[in-house]
Amino acid sequence: MAKSGRSIYFYTLDHYKADIEIAMDLENIDQRRAMAAAASKRYKQTVLFYWLERVEVDDGVDLTPTLALNLVKGWMGRGIDRLTLNKWFAVTGRTAANKSRDHHRKDELIEKYKEQVDRDIKKAISDMGKVRKAVFYRII
Repeated sequence: MAKSGRSIYFYTLDHYKADIEIAMDLENIDQRRAMAAAASKRYKQTVLFYWLERVEVDDGVDLTPTLALNLVKGWMGRGIDRLTLNKWFAVTGRTAANKSRDHHRKDELIEKYKEQVDRDIKKAISDMGKVRKAVFYRII
């Protein structure tokens, strides 16, 4: 990400595949589903953080956890883990009274990136489906 001293851990398709392989080995169907769902959320989250970084860097946006959450909600219709957003976008000493100078640009940024984010999320879902099928057919 753009702020100094911060590097984000990206959950790759290889990480997703490894987690799905572990999940498939679980005997309890509920645990298997929970692990697969968590893996899917982590992979989609990586796509969203990629786009948040693009907004931050390419548009020079002062991203706060709240602005980042609002962008994600605008793109996806739902939020993302607040703890993770706080970890990457919180600034020590900043309060709710000290909002991002770019908060007024929220709608503009949602509109500008929505189509691209949607395309990448759909690709991620497709890629995850291919991984699940490959893992499933290898086990049978």
